[in-house]
Amino acid sequence: MGMAGVRAAFRDAAQGLLRLEHAGLAYRGNAQVLSLTGWHDDGMPFAVVTAPFAGDVLERARQAARDIIAAHDGGPSGAPAPSVTPDASTPTLRRDSTMSQKGSGLARLMGGLKNLDANADALASRLETALAAMTTEMATTTQIVGNVEQSAADLQAVNRLYSNGAPPLPSSGGSSAPSGTS
Repeated sequence: MGMAGVRAAFRDAAQGLLRLEHAGLAYRGNAQVLSLTGWHDDGMPFAVVTAPFAGDVLERARQAARDIIAAHDGGPSGAPAPSVTPDASTPTLRRDSTMSQKGSGLARLMGGLKNLDANADALASRLETALAAMTTEMATTTQIVGNVEQSAADLQAVNRLYSNGAPPLPSSGGSSAPSGTS
């Protein structure tokens, strides 16, 4: 069997109305619980942890899909109706309702996390674009500073060449007072 079978049973029962993102199976004592998360075809998230059960896991996955669809579509009294008569291994309607409320809360949290993730991706893209533009501008600025430094050195060389041995002028990088004066 395995989780591939659980996913297939859920998908078949959902008849294209649900997209399963995660399916997990855990044990609580002698019973099993299924955790299922995903999206309805209209974009509404769902997250469900079934009440503990001891029956066929594939049938429980099928029933969970039907229950999720019924709860979304406004099934009887807003909660999914059990498909079999309750016994020791099948949760009661009240228990399903409690799990559905917890699942709704988890679904809202998943939706919020999905929005935060999308916003973080958008911000990361903007940051990458801004950093690339800044890197380009810094390269241009570095080149301009180098050009200005070279121009200053060229001017100093020209001034030395045409000063005829006179002391350098204050603007040529030398001292501001002629030598020998204080």
